[in-house]
Amino acid sequence: MELGDKLKKLRKEHSYSQNQLADKLHVTPQAISKWENNKSVPDIINLVQLSDLYNVSLDYLIKSDKKLQSKLSIDNIRLKIFKYFVLSIALVIILAISILIKAQFFMFQHGLGTWLFIGCALLFIISVFLSLYCYIVKKIILYSSG
Repeated sequence: MELGDKLKKLRKEHSYSQNQLADKLHVTPQAISKWENNKSVPDIINLVQLSDLYNVSLDYLIKSDKKLQSKLSIDNIRLKIFKYFVLSIALVIILAISILIKAQFFMFQHGLGTWLFIGCALLFIISVFLSLYCYIVKKIILYSSG
């Protein structure tokens, strides 16, 4: 039984309408409908709230749905990778500022062009990191789905 079917069955067993359930979870009724029709899946926070509301375990909700498990796993990996990339970008910026301080860059008056160059260089570094992040995430998604 897929997650959507379980959610619909549990909602009806507890005599909730889609609107009532949506109000309890602070989502739209359309989100509930999409979940029940297997067009989308709730995020982990809503899954926990649903398991609490219906007094069922998360295992019951997601254990038999391999697609959902895969999606949650990919989302978790994506979040971890994103954290590492944010940390990497911060470290590169700190390193660049440290080098500029050591070179006494801030001791002199610089024109607008110099500051624009530094800003563009930092934006370039950030865009390289984000491109690398997107590439790695796509590879993980392709690897896990194939």
